[in-house]
Amino acid sequence: MSIKLRSFTLLLVLLAVLFTSFAGAQDTKKVQGKANPPILVTGDLGSLNTASKASLHASAKSSLNRLLNEKFAADGDEEMTATKVMKDKTGGVHIRFEQQLNGLPVAGAGMVVHADANGSIYAINGDFIPSAGLPTKPNIKASDAFNKANIKGTRTSPPELNYVIGRDGLGHLTWKASFKYVNYEGPQRDLVFVDTITGKVAARHPQIMYGRSLITQDCNQKTRRCRSVSTSSDTISSGDQAIDDAHNYAIATYDYYLNNHGRDSIDNAGMTLKSRVHYSRNYNNAFWDGSQMTYGDGDGVTFAPLSQDADVVAHELTHGVTERSSGLIYQNESGALNEAWSDIFGAMVDRQEGAAGSDIWLIGEDIYTPGAPGDALRNMADPASMGDYDYYPDRYTGSSDNGGVHWNSGIANLAFQLLVDGGQHPRNKTPEVTVTGIGFDDAAAIFYAANINCLTPSSNFASARYCTALQAKALFDGGQLSSDHQTSIHLAWDAVGVPSNTPPESSTPIELTDKVVMNDQSASSGEIQHYFLEGVSAGKTVTCSTSCSNGDADLYLRFNALAEANPNSNNNECGSYSEDSNESCTTGAPSSDATTLNAAVHAYASYSSLSLTCLINSDDGGGSCAIRGSSCSLGSECCSGNCGGKPGSRTCRK
Repeated sequence: MSIKLRSFTLLLVLLAVLFTSFAGAQDTKKVQGKANPPILVTGDLGSLNTASKASLHASAKSSLNRLLNEKFAADGDEEMTATKVMKDKTGGVHIRFEQQLNGLPVAGAGMVVHADANGSIYAINGDFIPSAGLPTKPNIKASDAFNKANIKGTRTSPPELNYVIGRDGLGHLTWKASFKYVNYEGPQRDLVFVDTITGKVAARHPQIMYGRSLITQDCNQKTRRCRSVSTSSDTISSGDQAIDDAHNYAIATYDYYLNNHGRDSIDNAGMTLKSRVHYSRNYNNAFWDGSQMTYGDGDGVTFAPLSQDADVVAHELTHGVTERSSGLIYQNESGALNEAWSDIFGAMVDRQEGAAGSDIWLIGEDIYTPGAPGDALRNMADPASMGDYDYYPDRYTGSSDNGGVHWNSGIANLAFQLLVDGGQHPRNKTPEVTVTGIGFDDAAAIFYAANINCLTPSSNFASARYCTALQAKALFDGGQLSSDHQTSIHLAWDAVGVPSNTPPESSTPIELTDKVVMNDQSASSGEIQHYFLEGVSAGKTVTCSTSCSNGDADLYLRFNALAEANPNSNNNECGSYSEDSNESCTTGAPSSDATTLNAAVHAYASYSSLSLTCLINSDDGGGSCAIRGSSCSLGSECCSGNCGGKPGSRTCRK
């Protein structure tokens, strides 16, 4: 959505409608199997009791639980635990909550309760999954689940049961373990979550967060047992520029966060900043691995030593800040936000260290392609000039680059640059939008506060839009719903095409005809398309099948109500959820005539050019009936349509 500012009053109305419509629309989440969009609700949501830490937690939890029960299908089995209380500069309070189900953590979930200095709760946001329909015990033991998922790499931790918000937006009971491997970027360590029913990878959370690189050499030199060269808390001058810059720019980053945001190191508790320099030979990368920064020396062609640029060092350290605040998962949209926040504060530190003008918006300009002056890894003011995306509707949606974490970071980078400097989209994508800049300090304060006080692990771009707007209210707007800063923030996100935070619309069911193929169906990951077939007579079964050469589409059938995209459903007639998009599923027989069959095709992973066929099977034994045990596909070859078994090896059961 793009808003062309006509008047202050109009914007107030638009914002109120957006917030209100979003809150009301959330009741659609009660449809089981529907992907859970990020939550953001504003209004008079209760008040905090600040008499003690315990009463503060309890009162915030009470308001949160009331909202979840009333609007988000919570049933009381979901345990919300307060983990952190943050206070902003105006005296407002922001309380983070983690979610558990059946005593197990829910990875990717998290809620934040926001209250003003008077204790009035004015917003609640985050990610949450209701317990309804989720299994409590695994159907597959851990070893079988990991074998079926065929995960590359070496498992480095014992399996644990864990719920997770999957890549499809649904809740899953999973086996979780850490796996390490090496790819074109270098060493990797991922937390992998495998569904305990289907044996599919429900989610993958990368733990090593890289700076972007174009070419990476194999690690063929020393990569461990690094010796200490300095423990000084002051800047050093050892004569080795790569070592000196890593050490001194880490101090500069610490000073920036302390002096501008009151933050004491990465964890806000004085954490020691660890840096590894001269990592491997000709290593064209830098990364944060959860505890330390690592910098390669480059090959002299693609990169110079990567520690020799203030914005690269600050970028890696900011990954640590994000890890210990919002916890943005390093994948897809949340990963792109993770990268963008590192670029944003890398630019802020680079500015502190003397960068000026357009050079502030260039990331890695001092170390990338040293033989090509003026080149850089990314250009926040014109992301497309460096091959990145700068307009949300055009964003990358594939699986490379952890779902485009670097390529799509340009969307938020450009929004921040426009918020600072003002202006229009550099490629005229939104000519009706002109942003009024608010300057570096205010913009950085808002984006920092959004990371600390509002964003949650699975936040997407729309969440970032409203978290930054909420923090503008907390920091600068005296509790007003709208102000000049909020106007600029919404226009900045409008300029890069980021939509308002409304949940996706439910798909309109598509009517099927008996034995007629429905061709050219497609959906993006997480989407659920519903279909229906009318007039099924008593005693007759129905067989539906999908055929597709790409993606991962799962099929579910149910009589007389929407099918649930849930392998554990007790309401569905049947479900088929192999690791590809070729599924087949046969119902039982309804007890009455004119029954409607409902089908749901869930895009576990994006698919295109899918064909769907449903046929009503004969119950009179007429026609061609194959011998029991003979091969079948749709069920029409078998008496009573009784075709069963795994896809690719289905046989007649009668």
